[in-house]
Amino acid sequence: MFRLLVALILAAVLAASTDARAIHPLFLPFGEGGRRLIGIDSCDECIALCQQVHYRTLCRRLATLPAVTTPKQLLDVALRVSAAKAAMAAMRLDGAIRSGGRATGRAMMSSLQTCRESYASLVDSLKTSRTTLKNGGSHDDLMSLLSAAGTYSTDCKDVFDERPELKSPISGAQRHITRLVSNCIELAATIKQP
Repeated sequence: MFRLLVALILAAVLAASTDARAIHPLFLPFGEGGRRLIGIDSCDECIALCQQVHYRTLCRRLATLPAVTTPKQLLDVALRVSAAKAAMAAMRLDGAIRSGGRATGRAMMSSLQTCRESYASLVDSLKTSRTTLKNGGSHDDLMSLLSAAGTYSTDCKDVFDERPELKSPISGAQRHITRLVSNCIELAATIKQP
């Protein structure tokens, strides 16, 4: 019960901060004794690395998380947060598909299903990227996986751009996830592999 209360308080604090939607409290690393710690001992090298990506503020938020002490850990957290956000968007699409029924029409149902498939592929690609990173896979393999993730992250936007009469139920999430994935690609390209 205490952990749930702490998580709710943490969520409220993060929601009050700028660009807090980048970090879901359930995915923050744990400190000693299972306590969640925020913004302790930020990685100076990671903060400098964030200056080289397009969405700097988003990157710096991740760089100040606990347990982010190396660029590799920063990339891992960025991949983990991106996958979590993509999974949440996929769940929202599932809900839209279930609630839409026949009322939304074929074009909307087709668009939602295409988006759902893209987000499922995105989650898989990001998870495989994390595994490749953690297991010391080749940099080329990592970049190939992230390149695919970049494509999957924009597929849903492209579907709705082709049909301007339809409105995406996750347009804000789409934009945010695309930015997260873009940062992952740029971080991976910049980080030196051992």
